[in-house]
Amino acid sequence: MTRRTWLIALMAIALLAPGCADTDRTAPVPDPPPLAPTPTPGTIVFPKDREPHDNRLEWWYYSGHLQGEDGGEYGFHFVVFQSRDSSDPDDGGDPGYSAQFGLTDVGANAHTQDARFSRGEQPQDGSGQGPEDLRLQIADWSLSANPERHALNAESNGASLVLSMTPTKPPALHNGIGWLAGPATGWTYYYSRPRMSAEGSLKLGDRSFTVSGDVWMDHQWGEFFVLGNPAGWQWFAIGLDDGTDLMVTQTRNVDGEIDSLYGSVIDSDGDLTSIRPGTGEIALATTGFWTSPHTGAEYPNGWVIDLPGEDLKIEINPVVADQEIISTRPESAIYWEGKVAVRGTRAAIPVTGNGFVELTGYVVPPPLPWR
Repeated sequence: MTRRTWLIALMAIALLAPGCADTDRTAPVPDPPPLAPTPTPGTIVFPKDREPHDNRLEWWYYSGHLQGEDGGEYGFHFVVFQSRDSSDPDDGGDPGYSAQFGLTDVGANAHTQDARFSRGEQPQDGSGQGPEDLRLQIADWSLSANPERHALNAESNGASLVLSMTPTKPPALHNGIGWLAGPATGWTYYYSRPRMSAEGSLKLGDRSFTVSGDVWMDHQWGEFFVLGNPAGWQWFAIGLDDGTDLMVTQTRNVDGEIDSLYGSVIDSDGDLTSIRPGTGEIALATTGFWTSPHTGAEYPNGWVIDLPGEDLKIEINPVVADQEIISTRPESAIYWEGKVAVRGTRAAIPVTGNGFVELTGYVVPPPLPWR
Protein backbone atom coordinates (compact mmCIF):
# COMPACT_ATOMS: atom_id res chain seq x y z
CA MET A 1 0.00 0.00 0.00
CA THR A 2 1.33 3.44 -0.92
CA ARG A 3 2.07 5.94 1.85
CA ARG A 4 -0.36 8.84 2.10
CA THR A 5 -1.68 11.42 4.52
CA TRP A 6 -5.03 10.25 5.81
CA LEU A 7 -7.96 12.68 6.12
CA ILE A 8 -10.73 12.13 8.58
CA ALA A 9 -14.36 12.15 7.61
CA LEU A 10 -16.24 10.99 10.68
CA MET A 11 -18.55 13.81 11.83
CA ALA A 12 -19.49 13.27 15.45
CA ILE A 13 -23.29 13.24 15.39
CA ALA A 14 -25.57 10.58 16.86
CA LEU A 15 -29.35 10.93 16.67
CA LEU A 16 -32.20 8.79 17.87
CA ALA A 17 -32.23 5.39 16.09
CA PRO A 18 -35.52 3.51 15.82
CA GLY A 19 -35.66 -0.08 17.05
CA CYS A 20 -36.07 -2.52 14.20
CA ALA A 21 -35.75 -6.19 13.45
CA ASP A 22 -33.03 -7.47 11.13
CA THR A 23 -35.52 -7.61 8.25
CA ASP A 24 -36.90 -4.08 8.71
CA ARG A 25 -35.98 -0.88 6.92
CA THR A 26 -35.12 2.33 8.72
CA ALA A 27 -37.17 5.50 9.09
CA PRO A 28 -37.49 7.86 6.09
CA VAL A 29 -34.15 9.31 5.05
CA PRO A 30 -33.69 13.05 5.74
CA ASP A 31 -31.90 15.46 3.44
CA PRO A 32 -28.10 15.45 3.80
CA PRO A 33 -26.42 18.30 5.67
CA PRO A 34 -25.08 21.29 3.72
CA LEU A 35 -21.89 20.64 1.74
CA ALA A 36 -22.31 16.86 2.09
CA PRO A 37 -19.98 15.12 -0.39
CA THR A 38 -22.63 12.60 -1.47
CA PRO A 39 -26.23 12.69 -2.70
CA THR A 40 -29.08 12.01 -0.32
CA PRO A 41 -28.10 8.78 1.46
CA GLY A 42 -29.96 5.58 0.79
CA THR A 43 -31.79 3.49 3.34
CA ILE A 44 -29.91 0.67 5.08
CA VAL A 45 -31.70 -2.59 4.28
CA PHE A 46 -31.20 -5.74 6.32
CA PRO A 47 -29.96 -8.33 5.70
CA LYS A 48 -28.60 -7.13 2.31
CA ASP A 49 -26.39 -4.35 3.73
CA ARG A 50 -24.50 -6.84 5.86
CA GLU A 51 -22.62 -7.78 2.65
CA PRO A 52 -19.57 -5.97 1.19
CA HIS A 53 -20.09 -2.69 -0.66
CA ASP A 54 -18.26 -1.03 -3.56
CA ASN A 55 -16.80 1.75 -1.41
CA ARG A 56 -13.32 2.91 -0.56
CA LEU A 57 -13.26 1.47 2.96
CA GLU A 58 -15.37 -1.00 4.93
CA TRP A 59 -15.01 -3.04 8.10
CA TRP A 60 -16.78 -5.72 10.15
CA TYR A 61 -15.79 -5.47 13.76
CA TYR A 62 -16.34 -7.82 16.74
CA SER A 63 -15.21 -7.37 20.34
CA GLY A 64 -16.37 -9.62 23.14
CA HIS A 65 -16.25 -10.94 26.67
CA LEU A 66 -16.06 -14.69 27.18
CA GLN A 67 -16.15 -17.03 30.16
CA GLY A 68 -14.55 -20.46 29.81
CA GLU A 69 -15.61 -23.75 31.29
CA ASP A 70 -12.14 -23.70 32.85
CA GLY A 71 -13.33 -20.75 34.98
CA GLY A 72 -11.20 -18.25 33.06
CA GLU A 73 -12.17 -14.80 31.83
CA TYR A 74 -11.23 -13.78 28.29
CA GLY A 75 -11.64 -10.90 25.88
CA PHE A 76 -11.26 -10.98 22.11
CA HIS A 77 -11.12 -8.55 19.20
CA PHE A 78 -11.64 -9.61 15.57
CA VAL A 79 -11.96 -7.26 12.59
CA VAL A 80 -11.92 -7.55 8.81
CA PHE A 81 -11.07 -4.46 6.74
CA GLN A 82 -11.91 -4.21 3.03
CA SER A 83 -10.16 -1.53 0.96
CA ARG A 84 -10.98 -0.48 -2.58
CA ASP A 85 -8.39 2.24 -3.19
CA SER A 86 -8.12 3.13 -6.85
CA SER A 87 -5.10 5.36 -6.10
CA ASP A 88 -2.95 2.30 -5.31
CA PRO A 89 -1.26 1.22 -8.59
CA ASP A 90 -0.51 -2.24 -7.17
CA ASP A 91 -4.05 -3.37 -6.41
CA GLY A 92 -4.99 -4.38 -9.97
CA GLY A 93 -8.52 -3.19 -9.29
CA ASP A 94 -9.11 -5.93 -6.72
CA PRO A 95 -10.15 -5.19 -3.13
CA GLY A 96 -7.57 -5.73 -0.41
CA TYR A 97 -8.37 -7.39 2.91
CA SER A 98 -6.70 -7.06 6.30
CA ALA A 99 -7.89 -8.95 9.37
CA GLN A 100 -6.69 -8.61 12.96
CA PHE A 101 -7.30 -10.87 15.94
CA GLY A 102 -6.46 -10.15 19.58
CA LEU A 103 -7.08 -12.36 22.61
CA THR A 104 -6.77 -11.33 26.27
CA ASP A 105 -6.38 -13.92 29.05
CA VAL A 106 -7.35 -11.91 32.11
CA GLY A 107 -6.21 -14.46 34.70
CA ALA A 108 -2.79 -14.80 33.08
CA ASN A 109 -2.47 -11.01 32.50
CA ALA A 110 -1.57 -11.87 28.90
CA HIS A 111 -2.52 -10.65 25.42
CA THR A 112 -1.71 -12.12 22.01
CA GLN A 113 -2.48 -10.72 18.57
CA ASP A 114 -1.92 -11.47 14.90
CA ALA A 115 -3.05 -10.48 11.40
CA ARG A 116 -3.85 -11.91 7.99
CA PHE A 117 -3.89 -10.26 4.55
CA SER A 118 -5.38 -11.16 1.17
CA ARG A 119 -6.51 -9.61 -2.10
CA GLY A 120 -9.29 -10.40 -4.55
CA GLU A 121 -13.07 -10.43 -4.74
CA GLN A 122 -14.91 -12.44 -2.09
CA PRO A 123 -17.82 -14.46 -3.54
CA GLN A 124 -20.96 -13.96 -1.48
CA ASP A 125 -23.18 -16.47 -3.32
CA GLY A 126 -23.01 -20.26 -3.63
CA SER A 127 -22.13 -23.07 -1.24
CA GLY A 128 -25.84 -23.31 -0.47
CA GLN A 129 -25.66 -20.25 1.78
CA GLY A 130 -27.86 -17.85 -0.17
CA PRO A 131 -27.29 -14.38 -1.66
CA GLU A 132 -27.86 -12.44 1.56
CA ASP A 133 -25.11 -14.07 3.61
CA LEU A 134 -21.78 -12.50 4.41
CA ARG A 135 -18.83 -14.80 3.69
CA LEU A 136 -15.24 -13.56 4.04
CA GLN A 137 -12.10 -15.69 3.91
CA ILE A 138 -8.78 -14.00 4.71
CA ALA A 139 -6.03 -16.62 4.46
CA ASP A 140 -6.97 -19.25 7.08
CA TRP A 141 -9.39 -16.98 9.00
CA SER A 142 -13.09 -16.69 8.21
CA LEU A 143 -16.16 -14.60 9.00
CA SER A 144 -19.76 -15.34 8.00
CA ALA A 145 -23.22 -14.03 8.88
CA ASN A 146 -26.89 -14.54 8.12
CA PRO A 147 -30.00 -13.04 9.76
CA GLU A 148 -29.88 -15.47 12.68
CA ARG A 149 -26.19 -16.10 13.24
CA HIS A 150 -22.68 -14.67 12.88
CA ALA A 151 -19.58 -16.90 13.04
CA LEU A 152 -15.81 -16.41 13.08
CA ASN A 153 -12.73 -18.61 13.12
CA ALA A 154 -9.27 -17.23 13.89
CA GLU A 155 -6.00 -18.22 15.55
CA SER A 156 -2.96 -16.38 16.87
CA ASN A 157 0.29 -17.75 18.25
CA GLY A 158 -1.12 -20.96 19.71
CA ALA A 159 -4.53 -19.47 20.57
CA SER A 160 -7.56 -20.20 18.38
CA LEU A 161 -11.19 -19.15 18.65
CA VAL A 162 -14.25 -20.61 16.90
CA LEU A 163 -17.34 -18.61 17.82
CA SER A 164 -21.04 -18.45 16.94
CA MET A 165 -22.94 -15.24 17.76
CA THR A 166 -26.68 -14.54 17.84
CA PRO A 167 -28.16 -10.99 17.77
CA THR A 168 -30.29 -10.13 20.82
CA LYS A 169 -31.02 -6.46 20.06
CA PRO A 170 -32.03 -4.63 16.86
CA PRO A 171 -29.31 -2.80 14.92
CA ALA A 172 -28.33 0.53 16.47
CA LEU A 173 -28.32 2.97 13.54
CA HIS A 174 -26.12 5.97 14.21
CA ASN A 175 -27.45 9.34 13.08
CA GLY A 176 -30.90 7.79 13.05
CA ILE A 177 -30.45 6.25 9.58
CA GLY A 178 -26.96 4.79 9.99
CA TRP A 179 -25.26 7.52 7.95
CA LEU A 180 -22.72 10.18 8.95
CA ALA A 181 -21.26 12.93 6.78
CA GLY A 182 -18.29 15.21 7.18
CA PRO A 183 -18.66 18.84 6.08
CA ALA A 184 -16.73 18.27 2.84
CA THR A 185 -14.37 15.30 3.03
CA GLY A 186 -16.34 12.07 3.17
CA TRP A 187 -19.29 10.01 4.36
CA THR A 188 -19.96 6.66 5.99
CA TYR A 189 -22.77 4.26 6.80
CA TYR A 190 -22.48 2.89 10.34
CA TYR A 191 -24.50 0.62 12.61
CA SER A 192 -23.80 -1.52 15.68
CA ARG A 193 -25.13 -4.81 17.08
CA PRO A 194 -24.52 -4.68 20.86
CA ARG A 195 -24.79 -7.62 23.24
CA MET A 196 -24.80 -10.49 20.77
CA SER A 197 -24.99 -13.85 22.57
CA ALA A 198 -21.89 -15.96 21.88
CA GLU A 199 -20.77 -19.55 22.33
CA GLY A 200 -17.93 -21.59 20.92
CA SER A 201 -14.54 -23.09 21.65
CA LEU A 202 -11.19 -21.63 22.63
CA LYS A 203 -7.81 -23.33 22.40
CA LEU A 204 -4.81 -22.09 24.36
CA GLY A 205 -1.72 -24.16 23.69
CA ASP A 206 -2.65 -27.78 24.42
CA ARG A 207 -5.86 -26.83 26.33
CA SER A 208 -9.26 -26.71 24.60
CA PHE A 209 -12.55 -25.73 26.26
CA THR A 210 -15.95 -24.22 25.54
CA VAL A 211 -16.64 -20.50 26.04
CA SER A 212 -19.74 -18.30 26.16
CA GLY A 213 -20.44 -14.61 26.61
CA ASP A 214 -21.51 -11.47 24.74
CA VAL A 215 -20.14 -9.57 21.74
CA TRP A 216 -20.38 -6.04 20.31
CA MET A 217 -20.40 -5.83 16.50
CA ASP A 218 -19.82 -2.75 14.29
CA HIS A 219 -20.22 -2.52 10.51
CA GLN A 220 -19.08 0.59 8.68
CA TRP A 221 -18.56 1.48 5.01
CA GLY A 222 -18.27 4.55 2.82
CA GLU A 223 -16.08 7.06 1.01
CA PHE A 224 -13.87 8.26 3.84
CA PHE A 225 -10.31 8.07 5.15
CA VAL A 226 -8.91 6.97 8.50
CA LEU A 227 -6.63 9.55 10.02
CA GLY A 228 -3.20 8.92 11.56
CA ASN A 229 -1.23 10.62 14.34
CA PRO A 230 -1.89 13.12 15.83
CA ALA A 231 -5.53 12.73 14.79
CA GLY A 232 -7.61 9.70 15.74
CA TRP A 233 -10.20 8.72 18.30
CA GLN A 234 -11.11 7.07 21.59
CA TRP A 235 -14.04 4.66 21.20
CA PHE A 236 -15.91 2.98 24.06
CA ALA A 237 -18.42 0.11 23.85
CA ILE A 238 -19.82 -0.51 27.34
CA GLY A 239 -22.32 -3.10 28.59
CA LEU A 240 -23.81 -2.45 32.02
CA ASP A 241 -25.27 -5.12 34.28
CA ASP A 242 -28.74 -3.48 34.12
CA GLY A 243 -28.97 -4.29 30.39
CA THR A 244 -27.96 -0.83 29.14
CA ASP A 245 -25.34 -0.50 26.39
CA LEU A 246 -23.31 2.65 25.89
CA MET A 247 -21.24 3.81 22.91
CA VAL A 248 -19.01 6.90 23.29
CA THR A 249 -16.59 8.33 20.73
CA GLN A 250 -14.15 11.22 21.11
CA THR A 251 -12.40 12.36 17.92
CA ARG A 252 -9.24 14.44 17.38
CA ASN A 253 -8.66 16.52 14.27
CA VAL A 254 -5.55 17.05 12.13
CA ASP A 255 -3.79 19.20 14.74
CA GLY A 256 -4.49 16.70 17.54
CA GLU A 257 -7.12 18.88 19.22
CA ILE A 258 -10.40 17.40 20.44
CA ASP A 259 -12.89 17.67 17.60
CA SER A 260 -16.03 16.14 19.08
CA LEU A 261 -17.44 13.93 21.82
CA TYR A 262 -20.67 12.05 21.24
CA GLY A 263 -22.39 8.72 21.79
CA SER A 264 -25.53 6.66 22.27
CA VAL A 265 -27.36 5.02 25.16
CA ILE A 266 -29.16 1.81 24.16
CA ASP A 267 -31.65 0.43 26.67
CA SER A 268 -32.42 -3.23 27.33
CA ASP A 269 -35.13 -3.21 24.62
CA GLY A 270 -32.78 -1.77 22.00
CA ASP A 271 -34.16 1.79 22.00
CA LEU A 272 -31.39 4.31 21.35
CA THR A 273 -31.04 7.79 22.86
CA SER A 274 -28.54 10.20 21.33
CA ILE A 275 -25.76 11.88 23.32
CA ARG A 276 -25.18 14.97 21.22
CA PRO A 277 -21.84 16.75 20.96
CA GLY A 278 -21.44 20.23 22.37
CA THR A 279 -24.47 20.09 24.65
CA GLY A 280 -22.87 19.26 27.99
CA GLU A 281 -24.66 15.92 28.05
CA ILE A 282 -21.38 14.03 28.32
CA ALA A 283 -17.91 14.49 29.84
CA LEU A 284 -14.84 12.28 29.38
CA ALA A 285 -11.73 12.49 31.57
CA THR A 286 -8.49 10.50 31.39
CA THR A 287 -7.17 9.14 34.69
CA GLY A 288 -3.91 7.46 33.66
CA PHE A 289 -1.50 6.61 30.85
CA TRP A 290 0.46 3.58 29.61
CA THR A 291 3.58 3.57 27.40
CA SER A 292 3.87 0.72 24.93
CA PRO A 293 7.11 -1.29 25.08
CA HIS A 294 6.51 -2.22 21.43
CA THR A 295 6.02 1.18 19.78
CA GLY A 296 6.82 3.77 22.45
CA ALA A 297 3.33 5.24 22.04
CA GLU A 298 1.68 6.75 25.12
CA TYR A 299 -1.95 5.69 25.39
CA PRO A 300 -4.66 6.77 27.83
CA ASN A 301 -5.08 3.99 30.38
CA GLY A 302 -8.10 4.87 32.54
CA TRP A 303 -11.18 7.03 32.12
CA VAL A 304 -14.24 8.53 33.77
CA ILE A 305 -17.41 9.07 31.72
CA ASP A 306 -20.13 11.30 33.16
CA LEU A 307 -23.64 11.45 31.66
CA PRO A 308 -25.64 13.95 33.75
CA GLY A 309 -28.85 13.38 31.81
CA GLU A 310 -28.72 9.66 32.61
CA ASP A 311 -27.57 10.30 36.20
CA LEU A 312 -24.73 7.92 35.29
CA LYS A 313 -21.04 8.19 36.13
CA ILE A 314 -18.63 5.31 35.46
CA GLU A 315 -14.95 4.53 35.89
CA ILE A 316 -13.26 2.47 33.16
CA ASN A 317 -9.97 0.60 33.54
CA PRO A 318 -8.16 -1.94 31.31
CA VAL A 319 -8.05 -5.49 32.68
CA VAL A 320 -4.59 -5.85 31.07
CA ALA A 321 -2.40 -2.85 30.21
CA ASP A 322 -0.78 -4.25 27.06
CA GLN A 323 -3.58 -4.91 24.55
CA GLU A 324 -1.94 -3.15 21.60
CA ILE A 325 -2.58 -4.44 18.05
CA ILE A 326 0.77 -4.12 16.30
CA SER A 327 0.33 -6.55 13.36
CA THR A 328 -0.90 -3.82 10.99
CA ARG A 329 0.13 -2.13 7.77
CA PRO A 330 1.31 0.62 7.69
CA GLU A 331 2.96 1.24 11.06
CA SER A 332 0.91 4.39 11.57
CA ALA A 333 -2.21 2.20 11.68
CA ILE A 334 -1.19 0.45 14.93
CA TYR A 335 -3.85 0.86 17.62
CA TRP A 336 -4.84 -0.26 21.13
CA GLU A 337 -7.93 -2.44 21.41
CA GLY A 338 -8.69 -3.81 24.85
CA LYS A 339 -11.11 -5.31 27.32
CA VAL A 340 -11.98 -3.03 30.24
CA ALA A 341 -13.79 -3.28 33.57
CA VAL A 342 -16.52 -0.78 34.45
CA ARG A 343 -17.95 0.40 37.74
CA GLY A 344 -19.87 3.45 38.87
CA THR A 345 -23.27 4.72 39.96
CA ARG A 346 -26.62 5.32 38.31
CA ALA A 347 -29.09 7.38 40.31
CA ALA A 348 -26.83 6.79 43.34
CA ILE A 349 -27.11 3.01 42.89
CA PRO A 350 -23.88 1.05 42.24
CA VAL A 351 -23.55 -0.33 38.71
CA THR A 352 -20.90 -2.54 37.11
CA GLY A 353 -20.18 -3.83 33.63
CA ASN A 354 -17.56 -4.57 31.04
CA GLY A 355 -16.50 -3.05 27.76
CA PHE A 356 -13.98 -2.57 25.00
CA VAL A 357 -11.96 0.55 24.22
CA GLU A 358 -10.25 1.44 20.94
CA LEU A 359 -7.47 4.04 20.77
CA THR A 360 -6.17 5.17 17.37
CA GLY A 361 -3.64 7.74 16.20
CA TYR A 362 -1.19 7.45 19.13
CA VAL A 363 1.71 5.84 17.26
CA VAL A 364 4.00 8.36 15.58
CA PRO A 365 4.81 6.97 12.10
CA PRO A 366 8.41 6.86 10.84
CA PRO A 367 9.41 9.80 8.63
CA LEU A 368 8.65 9.51 4.94
CA PRO A 369 11.74 8.47 2.93
CA TRP A 370 13.19 10.76 0.29
CA ARG A 371 12.24 9.67 -3.20
